[in-house]
Amino acid sequence: MPYFTTKQLGLFSSYQLNKKEEEKLNRFLLFLENSGVGRLIYQECYKDHSKGGRPPYNYYNLFAASIYAFSKHPGTLRKIEESFKYDVRFMYLMDNENPSYAKIGEFLNNSFVKFHHIIYSLLVNQFIKETGINVDDCFLDGTKIEANANKYKFVWKPTTFHKKLNENIKKLLNKYFTINKTELLKSIEVAEYITKLRNISLDKAGMKDYKQLEKYLIKVLEYEEKEEICGPNRNSYFKTDKDATAMVLKEDYYSGVGSNMHAAYNIQIIVSKGIALTYYVGQERTDFYAFIPVIEQFHTDYGIYPKNLCADAGYGSWKNYVYMAKRDIGNYVKFQDWEQLRKGNAIDLYSFNDEEELVCLNGKTATRCSEYNGRHPKQHGYLYVIENCKRCSYQKVCKKDIKDKKAIFRCFDVSYEFWKGKTTARENLLTVKGIEMRVNRSSQVEGVFGIVKQDMQYDRFRRRGLDKVHVEMCLTLVGHLLRKLFAFYDGKAKFDYWIAPSDLSDETMPEVDAKSFKKIVRKKDINESLRIEYKKKKKVS
Repeated sequence: MPYFTTKQLGLFSSYQLNKKEEEKLNRFLLFLENSGVGRLIYQECYKDHSKGGRPPYNYYNLFAASIYAFSKHPGTLRKIEESFKYDVRFMYLMDNENPSYAKIGEFLNNSFVKFHHIIYSLLVNQFIKETGINVDDCFLDGTKIEANANKYKFVWKPTTFHKKLNENIKKLLNKYFTINKTELLKSIEVAEYITKLRNISLDKAGMKDYKQLEKYLIKVLEYEEKEEICGPNRNSYFKTDKDATAMVLKEDYYSGVGSNMHAAYNIQIIVSKGIALTYYVGQERTDFYAFIPVIEQFHTDYGIYPKNLCADAGYGSWKNYVYMAKRDIGNYVKFQDWEQLRKGNAIDLYSFNDEEELVCLNGKTATRCSEYNGRHPKQHGYLYVIENCKRCSYQKVCKKDIKDKKAIFRCFDVSYEFWKGKTTARENLLTVKGIEMRVNRSSQVEGVFGIVKQDMQYDRFRRRGLDKVHVEMCLTLVGHLLRKLFAFYDGKAKFDYWIAPSDLSDETMPEVDAKSFKKIVRKKDINESLRIEYKKKKKVS
């Protein structure tokens, strides 16, 4: 059943459309027809036929014209409404129907919320089919886009205040009851104690405590509401958009400098050949927490995982490396000290042997334990301890980043899986393929964000709430996809990025000897002490 390609030529057309442009639009409608999105629109917009009659607008035309609008201008609802009235291209797509901006917004919000990822993946699949591009090599990066919320209407998660309040409540209740619970008292528990206290004959001081507990109960309810809105993984929200989180943005039009008080969302995209294959809108303030969700979204959309994935050092964590290894994803993800190691300004402080035992710079084998001197591992499950380091000649190098320089032991909170993931990433990144991936990463994924923010003038969300922000991000990236599609129709699309020459050889890390690196560290320490001494003298003078 055709959905988009059912246009009837009128006897007297009220507009004149360029023949070349008409062919391009017909080709675009055929693209939508072959993608399969028509079935979703039919299910959502034409599912109820019991009432009879015809719908006020052709929703297939409305869908086609709306996503076409996002490829031509910022895509505000009033701008789309204006285009429907005065732009002959939109008149052609809409068959001269002129829905209001409210109707357009209602259609986009209601029809896209459930199916935005499905719609986007269908369009991308059809794009790949028509262009014949290979998307084995994928690139991941993220950006933060400001939310439609008042910057000054933020609320911090009241964790500390709630703990202090809980202590005060327990202090009062212990006068009349025995409270053995170490966790925070919930509001319902506080209310039950207040009810019990009401049945006890109280003196003047007791009535004062009773009224104070009632005030505390109101405060507990307020804190619980704020904590529920924040959830377990957030520490802030904004009153005008409760799904937005306080994040650091590069630009601040309020003060001109970066600030961590902006309401924003974390946008992650996986790109290949200059097109965004999938996207993820999250509330995480850091990128490495969004790594697994965006790849899982990719798997949900296409049923497979990326064959090769390249990302910057912000994603190089233990969890992410383990995740990639289990799913056989080509690991081209940098780690934190990648650049320093590549330049020869850092050295590996440890390695693992074939028996998965940690070996330090001095060749000592570490003891694996779950706890040491009251210290517990943060996430890896085990600590690796090197004892009797007093006479080690590499102490300056080994302990340069820890606080206790005089300790006679060295404790490593690492894991074999993390080290293996870093080693795999290093080996892959140094190959010719890795060099090609590194070069193309910035141009491809940063290129998409650059087009979206600069060319498409999209630097702030217009809708509020996580669901509607998802829809808006989907429409924006669909607009970017259609730009590529029309460039392909015009013969101007470029899908070829930098290819490594055949005579290029694998890169090698500079060999840094521990003894020579010790001299470098010592020289840096001397320079730092001289700098501090100079500053003190200058201040005194």
